[in-house]
Amino acid sequence: MGIIRSSIILRPYDTLLYATKIMIMEYVPKAIVTDEKGFPLGALTQNDIIKFMYEKGEEISFDKVYVSEVMRKDIVCVNESIDPLEAAEIMIDKKQPLLVVCSDDGKALGMIIKSDLTQYYASQIRGLQKTEEYMTSPAITISKSDSLINAVKTLVEKDVSRLIVVDEDKIEGQLTTTDLLYMAPAIKYKECKINVSEVMSPNIIVIDAGEDLASAAKLMASRKIKGIPVVKGDKLAGVITTTDVTRALLDDRVRKYLYEIKMYTSTF
Repeated sequence: MGIIRSSIILRPYDTLLYATKIMIMEYVPKAIVTDEKGFPLGALTQNDIIKFMYEKGEEISFDKVYVSEVMRKDIVCVNESIDPLEAAEIMIDKKQPLLVVCSDDGKALGMIIKSDLTQYYASQIRGLQKTEEYMTSPAITISKSDSLINAVKTLVEKDVSRLIVVDEDKIEGQLTTTDLLYMAPAIKYKECKINVSEVMSPNIIVIDAGEDLASAAKLMASRKIKGIPVVKGDKLAGVITTTDVTRALLDDRVRKYLYEIKMYTSTF
């Protein structure tokens, strides 16, 4: 299956307000920034927007900030023939949230994000790895009665995209950068009185630590989500994310497994 997706294209002179609206309306976590000829200049993610708004605070306005001021410029361009395992290796080793897929003349054709590699894993691999082998543990949690600003502070300082919301050790929901994007204007104000319970996603699925990692990958791919809380019994054990699944693709067992499947199917 293909791992390359089309991307919404932003220009460096677009405002942050415009970029935020587009990302919300199109429900996309990341976008490529190009010049008028289609050559990539950078990339913009939900995390970039949230971090910028939190750090700059009340001194800035969405409609007076340009994408060029917020975008990340340390992008990596790859050829459209890139192998999924090679893409995973580059993303993990270089700590990239996305890869820009470019034509031979250097123009942006699309992008690869970790959700694409998670979907690849879900479609190709079965019974090889357990969720608990690759989950991030412990999960970073927050109380539903905590303030939105404290939640954003935690996300920025821990450099994560989600917090698991708990109440007396019971999982109540998640708070993600997608949820926060809708609240971005409020993040500016450090005295904001909004609580986590008013913003979080309350409908949540969990997966057992002993489950096949392919089951977790399939859940994330089908639900179009980037992370799932992992439980052992009735206790929160960690969280499995698209980053974790991408990391799992680097395991030598995966390379051997895919090679054996290729050799087996090529005999028919």
